[in-house]
Amino acid sequence: MQIINPTQENLSLARQVIKYIIGSLDLKITYRPDNPNDPLSEINNELMMFTDSDWATSVGTRCSHGCYEIMFAGAAIAHRSRSHKSVMLSSAAAEYYEASEGCRELAYIHSILKDFYGAECPSTPTYIDNQACIAMAKKPVFSEKQKHIPIRVCHLRECCSNKMVELRPIGTMFEVADIGTKALPEPAFVMLRNVLLGLTTFSDLQGM
Repeated sequence: MQIINPTQENLSLARQVIKYIIGSLDLKITYRPDNPNDPLSEINNELMMFTDSDWATSVGTRCSHGCYEIMFAGAAIAHRSRSHKSVMLSSAAAEYYEASEGCRELAYIHSILKDFYGAECPSTPTYIDNQACIAMAKKPVFSEKQKHIPIRVCHLRECCSNKMVELRPIGTMFEVADIGTKALPEPAFVMLRNVLLGLTTFSDLQGM
């Protein structure tokens, strides 16, 4: 991104980014193998996806900002954080949109794993902190209140019916994808970052 007339605020933000990079040079992603002696090994090491959206966060366009995180073997393998191209009329629609976007990436990862293991992947647990979004994705047809959702993202429902994903509710505090939707307080940011890096297991996060 190019800033034509940078302000003092832009310079201050750039300095914060540089300070963070310098202070996190030793951080690295750590993947872990299955441990037969750990009863939670399967939960912590399975393929899982987190999707989240901050509704109408852009002051200028009122577009939402979404993020998905896909994890495997205890750490992140795919990530995206960006503003939505369309204005969503509700928080549930924004969450639905981002979950659908995450499913596109997940389908690609499933195809890679199929090449490796020679079999279809089981349903991927997909964690969303919006109950309305989960309910919308599981209904066989759209209701009158849901017709404003763009057709091109409606394949989330198809992904559910095909058992590519298994939507699961999760508390906002434990929603790992929240890290990519907005600026978080340092304790929350570090907690979620450590999960993505594999420094903290997902089960440990839920026990905090």
